[in-house]
Amino acid sequence: MNQQATNASESDDEIIMLSSALGTTNDEEIVVGMELDVETEPLQATGGLTQMETMSNGLQRGSRMTPLKQKTTNVPQGSPPSKLSKDEDDSEDGQHCPICFEVWTDSGGHRLSSLKCGHLFGQSCIEKWLKGQGGKCPQCNAKAKKADVRVIYAKAIKTIDRSEMDRIENELEKERKERKKAEMEAAEARMQRTMAVSECRRLEQQVEQHKQQMKALRTIQPAMQCSQSGAMNTLQPLSQDRGQYVLEKTIKICDTGTCRVLAYCDSMATLVVSQRSVSSLFPGYGVRKINAIDFKTTQYAAVHMDIIRDLAFRPSTGDSIMLSGGLDKKAMLTSLISNSVVQKYTCTAPVWSCTWNSDNDQCFYAGQANGTVAMFDIRNTSETIALLNQGGAKSPVASLQYIPADSQTEFRPGGLLVGQLNKISFFEAKAAGNNYQVHCLPLNGLLTALSFEPVSRQGLATFRPTSQKPYVQHQMFSMTKAYGTTPNQNTCVCSCEVKKSFRGGNSMKMLSRSTVHQHPSEDGRLLIAAGNEANSCVDIWDTQDTQVKHRLLEVSGPTLDVCPFTFNQKHRLATLTDRNLRLYKWQANN
Repeated sequence: MNQQATNASESDDEIIMLSSALGTTNDEEIVVGMELDVETEPLQATGGLTQMETMSNGLQRGSRMTPLKQKTTNVPQGSPPSKLSKDEDDSEDGQHCPICFEVWTDSGGHRLSSLKCGHLFGQSCIEKWLKGQGGKCPQCNAKAKKADVRVIYAKAIKTIDRSEMDRIENELEKERKERKKAEMEAAEARMQRTMAVSECRRLEQQVEQHKQQMKALRTIQPAMQCSQSGAMNTLQPLSQDRGQYVLEKTIKICDTGTCRVLAYCDSMATLVVSQRSVSSLFPGYGVRKINAIDFKTTQYAAVHMDIIRDLAFRPSTGDSIMLSGGLDKKAMLTSLISNSVVQKYTCTAPVWSCTWNSDNDQCFYAGQANGTVAMFDIRNTSETIALLNQGGAKSPVASLQYIPADSQTEFRPGGLLVGQLNKISFFEAKAAGNNYQVHCLPLNGLLTALSFEPVSRQGLATFRPTSQKPYVQHQMFSMTKAYGTTPNQNTCVCSCEVKKSFRGGNSMKMLSRSTVHQHPSEDGRLLIAAGNEANSCVDIWDTQDTQVKHRLLEVSGPTLDVCPFTFNQKHRLATLTDRNLRLYKWQANN
């Protein structure tokens, strides 16, 4: 016994020494054992004693006990369970039936199955549940029946929490959108800068061109009698003139440069200007309305699908129906009140010009590109009532003017002036039906426009420069009627007599239109207004003299059309370029 106590004391001392060498404390768990050279096979009895008893006796006989290697586990107090254990618990939860809490299988009666609501159960459990619980899901109480049970072929179900990943992906997508928006804004800013630079260069070129034009105007021949100091703003009249046109307002119609013609509706006090549509919803061409009271642009009316070549209003009725002709082979009647097309008339060729019949306000004419003139009656919407100039030249009809019949003047008959690019004809209207007699007028040249003043019954024809006459001509003429030896209607011949010829610029690339109208201050006198493309201005002549009276300087390009009108006893002149409308008012000299 004393020997055993001594051995135990020595063993305790060794344990204490080992503990001190390892630096352990009382808070740490020390596992101590003995190294035994013993096989791991099952213990067997030998000679009535088991191996364990033999080992115990051997130890008691003095065999020295050797401590095992120390295994320490430092676990801080209050530390959370490891992630592995949590994942294992989640994995186990995803493999148990929520009814019986047993693991479901991939075969047999307790195999994995689900309801329509998406909750998972063991097949046998959910079938028993539905049979005894009134047909409701154990998880969400949604209605269910045995036929809703669906077997899921999966060995294990485990869901992954993607909420953080989804949040990151949403933030990434948001950042991408913001970056794309910023790139688009930057690209738009660069484009605007490029456009601004190009616009500045264009304006610089225009300024340079105007400087050259001003220099050329200062060196113009004395026969022109035009003072250039007044050309900077509006006009420079001669001393004997009783007034002049002064610039009142400039209105920008469009940025695309698609303006072509203009007209004035007296009943609505409205100017209409043709232009291309700026909206993709209404493609094609239409007219922009400008109020003559305050000169504000009001509304846009879509009319044609192609370029509009001419506009006209009925002079006698004073209604708001606008006649227009376009290159889409259509003649249109449009109401300016509703801004909608009232009636369409189909032609055989593109329409270059149009006008109303002043003697019969139910009829109008459409000059076509093939040289013919279609006559329509607004009461007959299906077809033309007459087709004029079928056997004549095929040159396009650039301009149409109707001369009303007047029994109080020297030239009494009424009829239609047809101006083709290479000739001018007068179609005399006969009393019986829609019959016309054709008369060729002795006006030669490359015609661009016709104008007729109904009070004085004077006409104006504008011709482009030719090799024989390298300048624009404006010829004012009056109609004449000559008879044979026996004065009767069958032998009369209608013609014209050129009264005066006015010289314009030396170039005309565009088919610009001119006009002859009453002098605002003096009865019996006429004024002629026509664009001068070479000098980018509008020349004004008094028909009593062949020299330019005054000149309107157009700073935005050549003048395409001019239109005199009177509103509230105030006389004005509208000039049109491809982008801008300039309004001049007549200012009488005191």
